[in-house]
Amino acid sequence: MIYLFDDKESRQQLYGWTDERFGLWSDSLIRIKDFADFLLLDKSVIFREGNIILYHESFATCIPYKNRRTYQAFHKTISDGSSLQDIRIVIFSGSITSRAISDNTAHVPVTDMYANLECFLDHHQKGETDFKYLLWGEEYEVEQTLIKLVEGYSNDIYEGDTESDWSKIFFASAQKYGIDAPVDCTQEKLWLSKVSDKDLDDYVEKWFAESEYNALYIPLCFGKILSDYNGLRLAIHIRCTPSINRNKPIYIYSPVPTSYLVRSQYFDILKTRGVKLINMHPKKIIESLGSINPLTENDIKHEMGKIQLPVPQNYEDSHSIANEWAIYRWATATDSEDSAIEKITNTIKSNLYFKHLTTIYPPSEIKFIKEDRLKFRDQLSGISDGLLEQKDINILYVDDEADKGWYEIMANIIYDVNNINGFDYLGESLKALSQQEIIDKVVNRVKEDSANIVLLDFRLHKKDHDSHNIEDITSVQILKKIKALNAGIQVIIFSATNKVWNLLALQKYGADGFIIKEGPENSKSPSFTTQTIDNFINTMSVCISNRYKKEIYQSVSELNCKLKEDAKKHIVDKGFQKAVELFYAIACLSLPKYVEDQNFDHSFMNFFRIIEAVANEQIDAENPEVKENEKTGTIHYYNKFRGTDDYLMDYDEEEFSQTGKKLSLPKRSLPFVQKLYNLFARLGVYSPATYEMVQKRNNLTHPNLKVNSTIGPITLNDVLLTANISFQCIRNMVRDHAGIATEQRSQNDM
Repeated sequence: MIYLFDDKESRQQLYGWTDERFGLWSDSLIRIKDFADFLLLDKSVIFREGNIILYHESFATCIPYKNRRTYQAFHKTISDGSSLQDIRIVIFSGSITSRAISDNTAHVPVTDMYANLECFLDHHQKGETDFKYLLWGEEYEVEQTLIKLVEGYSNDIYEGDTESDWSKIFFASAQKYGIDAPVDCTQEKLWLSKVSDKDLDDYVEKWFAESEYNALYIPLCFGKILSDYNGLRLAIHIRCTPSINRNKPIYIYSPVPTSYLVRSQYFDILKTRGVKLINMHPKKIIESLGSINPLTENDIKHEMGKIQLPVPQNYEDSHSIANEWAIYRWATATDSEDSAIEKITNTIKSNLYFKHLTTIYPPSEIKFIKEDRLKFRDQLSGISDGLLEQKDINILYVDDEADKGWYEIMANIIYDVNNINGFDYLGESLKALSQQEIIDKVVNRVKEDSANIVLLDFRLHKKDHDSHNIEDITSVQILKKIKALNAGIQVIIFSATNKVWNLLALQKYGADGFIIKEGPENSKSPSFTTQTIDNFINTMSVCISNRYKKEIYQSVSELNCKLKEDAKKHIVDKGFQKAVELFYAIACLSLPKYVEDQNFDHSFMNFFRIIEAVANEQIDAENPEVKENEKTGTIHYYNKFRGTDDYLMDYDEEEFSQTGKKLSLPKRSLPFVQKLYNLFARLGVYSPATYEMVQKRNNLTHPNLKVNSTIGPITLNDVLLTANISFQCIRNMVRDHAGIATEQRSQNDM
């Protein structure tokens, strides 16, 4: 039986291996897709003689953190393979870049494994279990053909004369199946059992960093597997490694016809100027010198742009690629550094895919952003004392990849540059959690940290990479829960996605901003990095300035809950409770996105409507007491607070003081100002601040340009004052009503 360990169904589907296709081979192949499948396995059966294990080397990442210690023994047994001589093992992954067979174990790139899997299964069912079919498919004979072709040239000796100067020519020869340089020149041996980008990068650094050559000769075939055509890959490494030799003519010598090479993922290097495929006969090599010219530095960027390299398969998806690429670009622009960033930098400097990217999108084009440009703008700095209980900035950054370098970049900008102490994060620990555990942990931390700003990565769980429904995405569920907790908490989504429908959906659920992680496709514009960071600074500035909304939403939520509770107990009128709930919803929604716009008229008036609603609930303006003066016969009207014998008092509107007299009106209608001043006095919010608030309201709703040539703008200070007064009015009204209700109950009990 064949056991396939691979936790990424999306990866399998990418290579055409659907559930239906696997179903055709269910008699001979068992899939282990996750930890649950692993637990169902009988280990003694797996290791039975004659079995075959196909094992993706990163399968361990799907094992929950708490179970990894016990799993390690199984992982080590498979990876080593020496104790399992009775079974055959194939280790595959995107980090494996060449094919190799040793004893009972084969190593193969993930692309080749899935490309050749059906061929292998077919031959296995026929009783021919040979790894050659898994490594090369039906074209395994190509390898033998190449060996014969190379061996046919290995004994050729050039005995003729040469007129060219070879003193500054570099010649690399394969240790096995290779030839020596036909003339005296600088010669190095190339031998790699497993050809990795790191190995090739080391060779290039070693050979070409100091000594300058006029031309470079490299073999097409070297390493254990000749049909990997590693010379093409080495040539791209040379072009993409900064050195005094990166622009030199490159001659790739080989006996292999071009028709053999077209399927190689590195074939495009032969389409570029300055690279030539030549026959490896010594005479042909001698004759080739001088047939191509070196490139200029400007040529290199253009010529490398002709090459299309596949995404390395050791990355889960484009999101992972964009993540590391963005870290590298942001770190360069902001001068951020730590061990994690250094690790990514080293990867980008050695991994051919990233080296190619840095060649066509040079880091030298990234403009360094000065510290002043990284400073946030806090529009709440001018808010009057007492209007905000919480002015502190508390930021929670949530990203399962934070420890790869993002945390250091964020800490550099938020903590070091902007001196914000209330900054914390959740990172690597999230990887060990289930989707629901991640959601619960983040929401709890938002509560514990009193966070008013949350930086939230779009994909936080491995299921997010395979999900086609945005509502199933972990961050979307977190976003909805945070906004349900308090809609005023500012949430910024940090993501590699730039799909409009995703962004629109996130906006629908209340996201306050989006920061796009820079993928390679974005780097076509040299300014994209700085523009993205500028956008981050601007978005953070907006959210920092809008943190006041959390306090408003919190007060609104508490008051709405209290009013609902009291409405059920008949302490307050249910119609009043519903009206206040509606008015508060409208008032909160009318708060502008940008503080600096000073567009607060609507929110100011909407909060004022709530104060008016309280006044209407407290004061009986419809049924005044009517009295006639016996001497003059004039009629006077006297208003009372509802449910009491307490009369409204008279206030001097200009002096803003109580006259000490009952309010006596010649008409039935109750003046608006007298109504409000009595309310404020009754509920304990009577002050010069309330006077100014009323004056602003009147000037805004009833402008008298003959008296006031200009009307002062409504500011955030005005909105906060009005909101707070509305809160105080309702709290004190509810308190008084509760006191009356308690008193009535006591009287009834007597």
